Amino acid sequence: MLKSLLYADLERQLELGGQPGAQASLSRLLKRLLHPRFLPIAICRTSRAALLTGIPAVAHLLSYLNLVLFGIEISPRCAIGPGIFFPHTSGTVIGASKIGRNVTIFQGVTLGARQMDMYFDPALRPEIGDYVVVGAGAKVLGGISLGDNVRVGANSVLLRSVPANATVAGIPAREVHSSE
Repeated sequence: MLKSLLYADLERQLELGGQPGAQASLSRLLKRLLHPRFLPIAICRTSRAALLTGIPAVAHLLSYLNLVLFGIEISPRCAIGPGIFFPHTSGTVIGASKIGRNVTIFQGVTLGARQMDMYFDPALRPEIGDYVVVGAGAKVLGGISLGDNVRVGANSVLLRSVPANATVAGIPAREVHSSE
């Protein structure tokens, strides 16, 4: 499972980097591993795998390592689909309950609870659909859901669920475009 997720993440990065259709391989994975756009994902994936295999101390240590090295805090309790991409990591907090496939999250984003939640209650945290883009500095807070293909504008504060194929922006965020 860890290997297939890392390969999917690598393939998405290769595609975004101008190599559509490029297949992930062990040699490509090793070449990309120390890249600042890929290593935080590898650490995050390994942290989640450690939590799921019953080694929470390692999971939390790896999560802390990501925070120290890259300025990104990703809860190992957050289920993240294949193809996640962080163009820049600084100041990003990922505390969603679930993130779908091929999601792009820019720097300074917070996905988390609207109130103190020291025990990670999924009902208090956002769920992000597939092919979502969250712009720099956006805050997505509370037990809300973002449908597939949603775009969240930079510096928006999103406190309500958003249907699929919509673009939201502002403080508080409101729908500014829908492709349906």
